[in-house]
Amino acid sequence: MLHITPEAGLTIRKLVDSQGVGTDGGLRVEAHVDEPDLAMSVAALPDDTDLVVTEETTGARVLLDTVTADYVDDKTLDVADTVESTARFTLTNQGISQD
Repeated sequence: MLHITPEAGLTIRKLVDSQGVGTDGGLRVEAHVDEPDLAMSVAALPDDTDLVVTEETTGARVLLDTVTADYVDDKTLDVADTVESTARFTLTNQGISQD
């Protein structure tokens, strides 16, 4: 199952709150065929078939369709601050650390 770091959870909460989305909403992550990057957007509610992954510390939610859920099953969602003070989400294999 997708692992969400507490740092990513905090960033998701800030993003969702800044867009006025309630506690049922979250960050929607979608994989598209033949595209290397994942699409991310804020959603007010999960779709009926979505898998919802919740980060324990912050309660932040990530909404995944079934195809994307399979793709990120063994991954960790983290966040890195860039020079412009904007957040950039990263997805890495679980058990592999990045420096």
